[in-house]
Amino acid sequence: MTIKRLCLLLTATLIVVAGVLLWTLRTPSSPFDKVTSAEMSASPDLIRRGEYVARLGDCVACHSTPGNAPFSGGLPMATPAGKIYTTNITPDKETGIGRYSLADFDRAVRQGVARDGHRLYPAMPFPSYQKLNDEDIRALYAFMMHGVQPAARKNQPTEIPWPLNMRWPLALWRAAFAAGAPYQTVENRDERWNRGAYLVEGPGHCGSCHTPRG
Repeated sequence: MTIKRLCLLLTATLIVVAGVLLWTLRTPSSPFDKVTSAEMSASPDLIRRGEYVARLGDCVACHSTPGNAPFSGGLPMATPAGKIYTTNITPDKETGIGRYSLADFDRAVRQGVARDGHRLYPAMPFPSYQKLNDEDIRALYAFMMHGVQPAARKNQPTEIPWPLNMRWPLALWRAAFAAGAPYQTVENRDERWNRGAYLVEGPGHCGSCHTPRG
């Protein structure tokens, strides 16, 4: 192989690798990207359903601490690299998720990408929450925005040192170990079995603790 051909091959390989990397690091799309605020409803029934979904997902357990407002975050989670702290998910516009659109919320819950584009650590069980269907995501958003009291509490930065605190490698981890989609009904199982599987694999996120990843 001539030097010229080798250079062309290397260049083509680098272009392909760069393209795959850029595609992996892109901000993922959401089925709610084109939903406007005018189309969003927050009926009492939808908010109640969202509260039910929040209880299934046990959101309050990680996003609340004693003596502080529910869902205002601050719970420390120890990792081998350092502590991370859960975030404020009340609808406060400055310190919480009050400025999140439905699409922003969906990307955070099901795909592990925050509104500003940074990747969430998988301590947030988005690999399981990606099993949630669109109806439950819409209901959960309605509850978090209209059924939870806003609380002004700033998020606490992680204690993970540089360079381990860089977030972009999490996109590669998700592509390798946590790329999925909403739960699909198993045709040879009855409705009750499928409902149980949906709860276990999705909002219940049992696999987050009971299934090895990577």
